[in-house]
Amino acid sequence: MPRQFKSIAIAAGLFLVAVAALIYQQRRFAQARAELDALRQAQAGLQGRLSPGKPKAATGIAALAQMFKAGGRNHLDIVRDAMDYVDSLKLGEIAGALDALRKMPDTDATSTLKSFLLARWGGEDPAAAIGWVKSKDIEANHAGDFRDLFRSWATKDPAAAIAGLKQIGDSGLQDGIENTIFGTMSLSNPQAAMELLGKLSATDRSTMDLAYIFYYWAGVDPAAASAAALELPPTKARLTALWDITSTWAKQDPQAGLAFANSLPPGDSRTGALESALYWIAQEDPAAAAKIVAARPQDGDQNYLISSTAGYWAQQDPAAALAWVGNVATGQTYDTAVQNVLTQLDKTAPADAAAFIAQLPDASTRDGAINQLATTWAQSDPAGALAWAQALPTSDGKARGDALKNVMATWDANDPAGAADFLNKNLQGDPSFNLVAQQLASQWVAADPPAALAWAESLPAGQAQTDSLATVLGNLSKTDPQLAWNQVQQLPAGDARDKSMGNIVSNWSAQNPVAAAAMLDSLPGGIVLDDATYAVASNWVVQDPAAAAQWVSALPPGSARDAAATKIIAAQMKNDTPGSFDLALSIGDPTIQQNQLNRIIPLWAKVDTSAALNAVESATMTDQQRARLLNLINKNKPAN
Repeated sequence: MPRQFKSIAIAAGLFLVAVAALIYQQRRFAQARAELDALRQAQAGLQGRLSPGKPKAATGIAALAQMFKAGGRNHLDIVRDAMDYVDSLKLGEIAGALDALRKMPDTDATSTLKSFLLARWGGEDPAAAIGWVKSKDIEANHAGDFRDLFRSWATKDPAAAIAGLKQIGDSGLQDGIENTIFGTMSLSNPQAAMELLGKLSATDRSTMDLAYIFYYWAGVDPAAASAAALELPPTKARLTALWDITSTWAKQDPQAGLAFANSLPPGDSRTGALESALYWIAQEDPAAAAKIVAARPQDGDQNYLISSTAGYWAQQDPAAALAWVGNVATGQTYDTAVQNVLTQLDKTAPADAAAFIAQLPDASTRDGAINQLATTWAQSDPAGALAWAQALPTSDGKARGDALKNVMATWDANDPAGAADFLNKNLQGDPSFNLVAQQLASQWVAADPPAALAWAESLPAGQAQTDSLATVLGNLSKTDPQLAWNQVQQLPAGDARDKSMGNIVSNWSAQNPVAAAAMLDSLPGGIVLDDATYAVASNWVVQDPAAAAQWVSALPPGSARDAAATKIIAAQMKNDTPGSFDLALSIGDPTIQQNQLNRIIPLWAKVDTSAALNAVESATMTDQQRARLLNLINKNKPAN
């Protein structure tokens, strides 16, 4: 193949850059380097298969229909024939070949051929290639098409390719292609990539261009890349570059990477670089990584590295990692490190994790670990997790309740009737019964409201029944408030009925505050009425502030009206300061009234001092209250 198109980069390189870009965005260093190495090996293998001794495929547009007829061929042979075919075409024939290819079934082979066609066209006549993609190909293919042709264009003239990106008209895609262009340049000539980046205006640069350059540069020459990165100004890009360089360097030479990380000044860049280096050391010998960390000065770096190294070690030997953490860490560092280790142990040996958690002396550390284990263990062994959670001492309080709730969550979702039967038979009288029952009620009502309601009604009278019924009817009221209201009327008088009615009205007000307000007279007094009235005011004032204010003003005096008035004042205080002042004066509770006036008067004094003074002077209030408000006006009036 006599043309420049025969370069192996047109084949394997296209895939190499695409995958590498995705890997970088994921920021998974170990996976990134492994996949890049594998792709480079594949590239070398492909180059061998494209030796001059191989027979070439047929040439010309007429050969297109014959190219993929033979079945069972090695994909690399198809790639070789596709490259030969593309090389055989005249420049003016590429558009016709792409048009013909669009009519063929979409397969890996045809997609590969299309990539080669666009790559060659982009390298020789990019304007025509861009025009074809925009006018002929479907929009769903544009991202891949533009990547193919711009990468090829960039191998000839990267500056022109980057300038041409504006023709795409998609800023996100433009940035992505620009990133990979700079990254690819860095594999062969990072200094040229830096020089080109320096010539771009701030508006033409992608925020990730610099990061891509250093990511790829580090794979070629980490010493040179690190020297250049240290010259950068202290920005996020410099931070990312130093981390990437250290990770890449440590994979190739762990001690060299670690030495570079240690040479950095204290701060986030050094901490992150040390973690990157220690990751690769820990993959080979976690005990050696732990020894390095333990020997460091007791500072912020060490505290952070203890936690991360413990997590790395736990992937291979959680027990050894736990023992090490107990010897080197205390306080918050110990808690965080233990959580990192238990994240691994919970998955592989949950019973061992449970035994370790049980002997943790610190209650907060133990509670967090119990909650984490419950969620993880329930995914692999619900029965074992449930037995463990039940056996937790009741002295663990909320942690035990949360563990039972988390373990039961999967059962609740898949078999709520079975979960309810278990709950009734095994947890009646348990301190966590109410908490677990409410969760079941919440999940069950979403799938089968009548069944959930019947179960909640069947519970013994008490707090669990009250809360479960309120949960069921409250959730039902979000989708069908009228049905929920009809159902609650059938409940016997008592706390369960009262609380459920309040929840229904509160939820109803989000859909129709006028209808919800009409139901308030049916509620008992006290906190149920206060909360529901406040909810109605909160939702109504968003939809119709004037109507909501008028409604609250007409409410009978009492705690419910006072609570609703505070919500109206908060919403209208800036737009209707005089009205808010009058509404605040009508609040019956002296403390609430004073708090609202203290919020309104400073605001009013700043925009209309005379009006605020007249209002305070003429209002009915105590002399002490008037003096306090006049003092606020004096402090907040505009300076002359």
